[in-house]
Amino acid sequence: MPTTPDRFPGPREDEELILETNAPDPTTAGAIRYNGTAFKARDATGVFDMRSGSGISEAQHEVLDTLTHLLAETCYTEITRSGGRVTDVITWTTSGKTTKVREVNLTRSGGQISSIVVKQYDGAGTLDKTLTGTVTRSSGQIANIDWVKT
Repeated sequence: MPTTPDRFPGPREDEELILETNAPDPTTAGAIRYNGTAFKARDATGVFDMRSGSGISEAQHEVLDTLTHLLAETCYTEITRSGGRVTDVITWTTSGKTTKVREVNLTRSGGQISSIVVKQYDGAGTLDKTLTGTVTRSSGQIANIDWVKT
């Protein structure tokens, strides 16, 4: 049987791969290092701990296209009204409404929307982030919305 590039005859199956301890974070996308306590990997957006819950950091997750998240989740949406006008749009994981995913609160002034508050909840249904939009009008039409994340 011919030798393989690693100079072993025929097919070879290793029982394990052992990475030596190397404290610095990986410097190249696609690289993995073991720092003595954790496996660290680098992708196009940065370094992350491979054993953390999602495999990416919160900062890396935040830059993902949120529209994809909205389209990909299975959920139940509740709409509330006051005086026939929508005031709240609440997204729950199921129709049992036990865990909130997202909430949009609309505030009106003179019958027109003046502010929009978007609340994002974590997997346990605890408020994680809030985005507040202040609506500016010109000639009665919405001209822009200034958003502030808290």
